[in-house]
This record gives sequence, C-alpha cells and structure tokens, in this order.
Amino acid sequence: MSVESLLAGLRSYRQAVAVKEIPAREPEYARPDPPLPPPLEGYLERRHIRLYRHQVEVLRNLREGRDVVLTTPTASGKTLAFNLPVFEHFHYNRAATALYLYPMKALAHDQLAALRELSEETGIRTEAAVYDGDTPREERPRIRRRSRLVLTNPYALHRYLQWHHLWARFFASLAFVVLDEAHWYRGVFGSHVACVLRRLLRVLDHYRARPRFVVSSATMADPTEHARRLTGRNFTLVDADGSARGRRFFLFWNTALYPEISPHRQAAELLAFFVRAGLQTLCFAPSRRTAEFYARWAAAAAGGVEVAAYRAGYLPEDRRSIERRLKEGELRGVAATNALELGVDIGGLDAVIIAGYPGTVASFRQQAGRAGRTRQDALVAFVALDDPLNQYFARHPDRLLGRVTEQAVVNLENDYVLRQHILCAAAELPLTEGDVAWFGPRLLETARELAAAGGLSPLAGPGGRTRWAYRGPEAPALAVSLDAFGEGLVQLVHRGQVVEYLDRRRACLEAHPGAVYLHQGEAYVVKSLDLERGRADLEYLPDADYHTTALTRTELRVSQVLASRAGPSYGLALGRVAVKEVVTGYAVKKYDRVVGAHDLTLPPVEFDTTAVWVHLPETLRSGAARLGDWEGGLHATEHALIAAAPLLAMCDRWDVGGLSTPLHPATGRPTIFVYDAFPGGTGIAERLFECFPDLIRGALDLISSCGCRDGCPSCVMSPKCGNNNQPLDKEVARAILAALNRQNVRENEAPVP
Repeated sequence: MSVESLLAGLRSYRQAVAVKEIPAREPEYARPDPPLPPPLEGYLERRHIRLYRHQVEVLRNLREGRDVVLTTPTASGKTLAFNLPVFEHFHYNRAATALYLYPMKALAHDQLAALRELSEETGIRTEAAVYDGDTPREERPRIRRRSRLVLTNPYALHRYLQWHHLWARFFASLAFVVLDEAHWYRGVFGSHVACVLRRLLRVLDHYRARPRFVVSSATMADPTEHARRLTGRNFTLVDADGSARGRRFFLFWNTALYPEISPHRQAAELLAFFVRAGLQTLCFAPSRRTAEFYARWAAAAAGGVEVAAYRAGYLPEDRRSIERRLKEGELRGVAATNALELGVDIGGLDAVIIAGYPGTVASFRQQAGRAGRTRQDALVAFVALDDPLNQYFARHPDRLLGRVTEQAVVNLENDYVLRQHILCAAAELPLTEGDVAWFGPRLLETARELAAAGGLSPLAGPGGRTRWAYRGPEAPALAVSLDAFGEGLVQLVHRGQVVEYLDRRRACLEAHPGAVYLHQGEAYVVKSLDLERGRADLEYLPDADYHTTALTRTELRVSQVLASRAGPSYGLALGRVAVKEVVTGYAVKKYDRVVGAHDLTLPPVEFDTTAVWVHLPETLRSGAARLGDWEGGLHATEHALIAAAPLLAMCDRWDVGGLSTPLHPATGRPTIFVYDAFPGGTGIAERLFECFPDLIRGALDLISSCGCRDGCPSCVMSPKCGNNNQPLDKEVARAILAALNRQNVRENEAPVP
C-alpha cells in the first residue's frame, strides 16, 4: 500500500488531527577542487557516489585548516563528509592518526565496519579499532602500537587519559578529532565531557599535537557556540544540506481524543497497522519498558508479521542482528528506544512512529529522519501522549514542524564538575599556572583548595612558580562519573549483583523504600535504602500494575543575585541558590489515579545551584483572587514554566526543579523559582533567563490551548510534582502568565526590589 492511500484510510479516525506534506527535494552536488586522491576517487566511482554540496564544503574547510561543525539531517551523508578528509590526510601523511568519539559504544562498533571497508577498498591503511571497556586486554597493546584510527566514547577516554604515555605515538601524530552526535553532550553529561575534552587538549599540547576538530550534530539553535563550549575552539559552520529526499508526510495523532484506549495501545496498534499495510516501520517508544510492550502488542495484531523490540541492555550480537535485518528489509517492524535515534546504519524506512514528544525538536527531527529512502515517499506519525508538550504540539502541528531548534546547554562554571576534573588532570600531568588556558581563571584558586584538602601536592616549579601533582591512592577518574554530580553514589543491588548506580539525590527520589524502579524495562520494588553504605536492595516485581511518585518538601535560599531585570511592577533575576529537598513520603498510583500514600523519613538532600526567579506584585494577587486559589495559581504557573523549558533548552522537565511561594524572604513578594536540579547548575537557568519572554509565551500557550477546565496532565499537572499536584488553579495561572506576557521584562539591569 502506498503512503498516500494509507493516509486516506487514516483520515477518518478522530485521533488523526492533521496531515502535513513536506515536498521532495532535489540533490545539490559538487566536486572537490583539487580532486580527491585516486584511491578515494576510485572508491566513489565504483560505488556510484556523487558528493553533496555540504560534503565538499566540509572537505574544503578542513583542507584549509579550519575546525568544522556539521549540522545536516539524518541520512544526509555526514559520516562520509568527515571520513573523506581524514582518509585523504592519511593517504598523504602515513603516520597521521585520528580519534573518533561517539556517545555510545554501540555506535562506535557500528561505524567500525564501515571504516574498515573503506580502508580495504581504498588501500589506505588505518588499522581502525574500537578501544573501550569491552576491548579484550590482549588486543589493547597492539591497538596502541599500530592503529591510526581509534573509535571510543567519552567514558573510556576519561578513564584512559591518565595512561597517555602508553599512547605517545598515537597522540603525537593526532591530526583529527571527530565528535559525532554532539547534541548528546549537554546538561550534566555535556559539562563533564567539556572538561574531558579540555584534559585531552592539554595532553595533546604536551605531545605538541594540533589536530583539527569535526563536530557532527543534529540541528540546534547555535551549533558553533555549542561546539566552542565543548572544546574551547572556534568553528566554521556547514549546515546547507545538499542531499536528496522524497516527499515526507507527517500524521499528527492525538491519543487524548479517544480515551477509551490507552495512548500506548494506540501507538502499538498504529505500528501493527503500518506493518500489515506493507510499510517497513520503526516506532520510537518513550521508555525501555514501553518498547517491549509495543513490540509484543503489535506482533499480536500484525497478522503473523514479525515485530521486534530494540533497546539498551540487549547483548551486542542481538542488537547487530536487529540492525542487519532492518537494513536488509527482512524485519518489517521494530519498537525501539531512542538508542536507534543515533546514526546506526539501518537503511531508509517507509515509516516512523514517534510515540510521545522526545523532549527536543532536535530529537524529533533525528527520529523523523529515519523515514525515507532517497526518492521515495515516507510517513512520520507523531503520536501525542497526554502531557503538556505532547498536547501542545498536537494542537499546533505547524509549530513543531517549523520550530527553531533549542540550544544545547553546557555549564563551564560548575565548581563541582571542575574540581573533579582538575584532580584528574593533575594525575595526568602536574598542573601549572599555564593550565588556566584549559580550565579557566578558577583553576589556581581551586588547585590551592584541593591542596589544602590533601588531594594535590604543591611542587616547586621553574622560576619559583608552584606546580601541583595528584597524591591520591588511586586514579581519580575511577571515582568520577560523567553522568552524576557530587559524591556518594548509591548501588542498586538485586540478588547480590549491582544493576545500576544513582547519585544520592536521585536515590532519595527514585530508590526510596517502597519505590517501584525500572531497569532495562523490568520493574523492581526497593526493599531498603542505606545512604551511609551507599546501597539500595531491590526485589523483582513481575507484572507490576502500579508505579510510585516521591512526595517532597523544598526549601530555597537565595545566596547571590548574578543578574536582574525589572519590569513595570515585577522583577526577574538569575542567581545562586541553596536548595534543600526532603522526601517526606510517596504516592502509589495506577495510571494517574492515586491509590495509596506512605510516609518516609529520609535525610535531606542539600545542594547549591543556579535558578531563575520572577516575583509578582500584590496588585496581581488581588486581581487573581477573584478567579480562584492564588497559591494554586502560583503552583500551576511553576508547572507550566517547567513544562515549557524544553521548548528553549535541550533538557527534560526532570532536569529542573521548581518552587512557588506567596511570600519569599529574598523578595518580600509572591515568587516562582525554576532551578537546575543538579549541584552547581547545568546552564538551563541561564538559558531561561536570557529567553524569559519566550518561556512565558510558551507556558501561556501550553495551558491556554488545552481544552480542559480545571487543569489536567496535558497542561498544568506534573508527573514529578512533590506535592502530588496540590493545590493547582489553571485559571489563576493563565491570568498570571497573561499579565507577565503583556508586560514582559524590559531589557535593563535595574536591581530586583
């Protein structure tokens, strides 16, 4: 069945709220000048490959010595765009080496086969190899001695940099560093990766290597700024996509319009429907668990056609088998997590289903880009679930398709992260005053603090200048997680085996006694949590039909105002805050219905972070009081601002916290805070401060366009609310946001009253 005829049959369903067509696009080709060396030209001719304009543009800029950031859509040939200049350089410089970094192991292994094939067909020797925690120990010395092209991930690089002397040959000849899928390096992870890359550059400087950087990424608001913050270098942008594409149809499917069937069942039934119609289909599910359910339900309804699940946690050989069968057309339907959003080669598909807004426009476009072969029609179905952003885009499909992508945020001023990586850097090479170039002006003060605490040893350097060496008992990188902040990681243990690690804050929120915890699609109940020992014991929970939500009390103290803006009668500020979160209990829920509640006594989690806050005039309170509950309105406004945050920053609502109060001591007025939910901050609050008028408009749109009367999960109710969504008043929130939107904050730096 063709895409158009299938759509004709779907339009009659009440959930099909819109169909949008994106026209086909003709390719734009170009030729390198001067031409590529004969081995590479011959490879392209044998494969009948003509280079797109953006691929040649990357080659030209790298030839001229520039660092390049490449942001073109999925399936536009980004990998070939950076492989060609690397192989050209290898052809002319027989000792040159290159380092490719991927955010996930699976992606590195997927790319290895293509690189080895390119090496074999061109005769350009690379000895390409993956070097990570899965690399057999007996193979590692050979890779360090002989490989010219090494693929790894930031986690492995972070651990191995201390042993750079074993890599002296490789690092001294390093000509290229490639960061693929760089939009994944944001928030907590991105702040750590930025420090790892600065440590790498410092080691490379020690070996007098000056590599060129290629940063490949999904589209975002300012990719050159993101690349600069990750690496500290300036980049040339290549973003004009020259690749061909057939017509693409976007179906918007609003599950809320048919509440008799659960949203997840509707997504699985669409997957089965597409597969039965003959379309090879990939369905992106919102979690590992739902991916398994989608595959099971769709297989039962697909009339004997196989539908498989794909997610992290599978054995590598199982994932490779699914990828191969998809690419070869043998497998007709797959339900996957966002693990298949990245550039693993699975070929072009007939259709993609995106079950739930994936959190960012960039991810939405990456997932949609999996549909479509070069000249053929393709179908993308967006299945809107019942949370605010899903419903917002179901009501305004053009705003999703035409929206400017968000900005990835990376915080380079996070003291918690910086201190950990300064210790790691000192273990790699003694620190000197010159290392301010890599770690910024806070380096010297931090080094002195770490020396006073016993982590570093001062050494006499040339000219009487102090150097600092690491003096701990083991490699500091072993104690630093790139995914978590602070100290005190908690082990989640099932039958004596550690299944996962959480930082202390997340453990209190998600692994408290009685919590239902999901790991690799399976449900466990937490039997005990010992924060002193750093251990939570889990028990397997088969056929779990309920989930839990932590109930919390939050206190917040303003430590320092970093910037402020004043409006006619209200103020906006950005600053440092001290947050104290106490888990007081948890609610037991079936779907969205609370069926029980339990008290807990846990120690508070306290951390310093960054927040943006707005305080409101008493005149607004008196006007809103006629509409309903003032405190409920403040609380609902807080939820709406947090729900709208992903429209502006590449983040999830779980990356930020909030507090609303009728009277806060720091302002003396009704105040709403939105803060980075990690010690030190991740840069989200700064982004929201810069774009606050857009945040207000987004939040107002979210709740104004929802048809409910009193507030629902599609507008102001939050699944992460520590007060169990009490109290909430949608109409008062609408009045608050409308007042803010009318006045907006003027662009001046008057102090907050």
